[in-house]
Amino acid sequence: MTQFFYNLLIFFSWLVPGHYVWISIVIITVLIRLVFMRPTFTMMKTQNKQKAVQKEINELKEKYKDDKKTQQQAIMDLYKKEGINPLGSCLPMIIQIVLLFGFYGVFRNGNLEGIKPEMIYSFIPRPDSINIWFFGADLTKTVADLAKGPVGVVAYLFPALTAATQLVQSLQSKALQPKPAHGDKTADFSRIMTSQMIYFFPLMTAYISYTLPSALSIYWITQTVFMVIQQHFIIRKLKDEEVVVEEVAEALESKNIQTFSKSGVNVTVREKK
Repeated sequence: MTQFFYNLLIFFSWLVPGHYVWISIVIITVLIRLVFMRPTFTMMKTQNKQKAVQKEINELKEKYKDDKKTQQQAIMDLYKKEGINPLGSCLPMIIQIVLLFGFYGVFRNGNLEGIKPEMIYSFIPRPDSINIWFFGADLTKTVADLAKGPVGVVAYLFPALTAATQLVQSLQSKALQPKPAHGDKTADFSRIMTSQMIYFFPLMTAYISYTLPSALSIYWITQTVFMVIQQHFIIRKLKDEEVVVEEVAEALESKNIQTFSKSGVNVTVREKK
């Protein structure tokens, strides 16, 4: 995995003017996120569906509160009926972890300090050297080391921006989380843990950004900003689809023939004979 990401980095460094590593990191991150846009959309759609049926789930939990086995089966039957895959949200998270470790392997052990021919595939073109500087900051060094040099306290922008973008993304994702039933202690505990993680995870990413090569911060910030923009448009699309469904339901109730068009979604409802 490390060798694969290293070759990607060298290839794009060869392509970009000045052979800047940070530009290569941005390009690779954006391209990878574009490739996995569909799984991300599926994940958010699953979360939105789970939120929509949360009332029914709460009712099933209350109905079978003394029979956990039957309760779980009833919930799984509901998921199957609504076309919800509870594991559908796992793939994007796994992808994110794999990418993080892949880039970490490239950035550690001095891999960015110069071209390493033994790690490059024979068919990959490469520059004579790569540019590891980002506005005066050496991306091979940690934030702690950069802060001691000419960059000074400006180096703390790396962990600060990493944490800030992660917090925005976490708060944005919270909107898709289903609300637990009142009095459900398990769900209440899960909600409390989720709320705590919203603030704990950005702090954790800031610490990781502080202790590891600053090049990793470029990757993390780029990925998170992309995800925030992506989630914004996906959430808006899901809301538009909900509006269409509500209007269709109203048309069925009134038994009228109508055609709706919302954000490219066309639905025709015909009167039942």
